[in-house]
Amino acid sequence: MSTDANSIEDFADASVVAPFRPALVKYFMRKCGNTAEAEDLAQDVLVRALAHAGWESRDRAKGYIFRIAVNRWHDRIRQGHRHGTVVPWDDAAAYAQVEECSPERVLSSEEELHQIIAALQELNERTRDVFVLFRLERMKHGEIARMLGITVSAVEKHVSKAAAHLARRVARSS
Repeated sequence: MSTDANSIEDFADASVVAPFRPALVKYFMRKCGNTAEAEDLAQDVLVRALAHAGWESRDRAKGYIFRIAVNRWHDRIRQGHRHGTVVPWDDAAAYAQVEECSPERVLSSEEELHQIIAALQELNERTRDVFVLFRLERMKHGEIARMLGITVSAVEKHVSKAAAHLARRVARSS
């Protein structure tokens, strides 16, 4: 094993995963709206992360931890459906949705989505991560800055850069 400061052993303890706890709790709070459940889900993610510790870097640990969080949320949703969670069905709303979604509109939307995904892939990893956390996960600039260890100004610049890039790509394809 390497003896440099970034050896895997340096990233295999609780001090690596503990700083992600507040962001995990906020993520789960946005998803479920229940503080106790959000705390439980965050704790479960951290325990799972520690069980598979041994990352090459803090960024790898972060990516792994938040992938566990997303997977844990999907598991919770599936468990809810298995345990008899009832989802009310409204026939009128279902038919209205079908009428609004013509095959042409669906195809057009899928093409736009593929263009946006391709444009996001063109961004550097940090800019893409910041943009996704801000726009999709609805995290505040300050939260993102603390989580990634950058300034709020840097977060704003990454969001602006990503939005401008996406706007240029959409304008070119129109």
